[in-house]
Amino acid sequence: MTRFFERGTVMAEIERQMTMVPNFAPRGHGSAVLCRYRPAAADVDCRNCLEHRRRGCRSLTCLYLSERLEAGVVTLEELMTEIIRPWRHLPLRQRAIGLACREGGFHFDGQLHIMRMAEMTRGEAQLVNSRWLAAVYLLSAHASLWQKTFGAVGPGRIDFAGVRLGDTGIQDYVLYRAAKGICSGMLGATSEELADPELVGDDTLLLILCAAVTARYGPEVMRIGRDRIC
Repeated sequence: MTRFFERGTVMAEIERQMTMVPNFAPRGHGSAVLCRYRPAAADVDCRNCLEHRRRGCRSLTCLYLSERLEAGVVTLEELMTEIIRPWRHLPLRQRAIGLACREGGFHFDGQLHIMRMAEMTRGEAQLVNSRWLAAVYLLSAHASLWQKTFGAVGPGRIDFAGVRLGDTGIQDYVLYRAAKGICSGMLGATSEELADPELVGDDTLLLILCAAVTARYGPEVMRIGRDRIC
């Protein structure tokens, strides 16, 4: 049964008008307004925040990291600290914070790593899934690992089932597990493993931390301290 009794008859329009709220203008089709506002550094100054007091911010975590990242005024240490903060494994937290404090900009394992990432994201760096981007960042860090996984990587997808690592080094294996885990929303290694410097080197853990930040905050993270990958 329809809402209107006179639907399909000459009285349909009169019935529709009679069911309208008195003295209320009917809603039109309207129009969509696209917001193209991009925050500037002055717009996200911490001194303008409600959490800011005379001696600084009183909040345990910044509520506007995404806006500050878009404005280009957030540091990699702040983003990493936000990632690390919920971790309960104290040795891992301490080690990760130490690495975050020493890094000024987004970390790449040499110029070849940058070139491999630039080639994979050329023309679509702003459109790819953040987890995919973070996983590719890890897989392309070392030439030896990239040679074994390159064929499984496509636009927006990674066929981990088709990868055959064979005889590979420990650091490459850790990066592979981390890449696979990040695609499913995890780190891909236990806290005990990541906290062990003999098993996971500092450079490897730093790569994993940068990948975790990328997975959460997107491609803009890679601009921190360096030019945009394009």
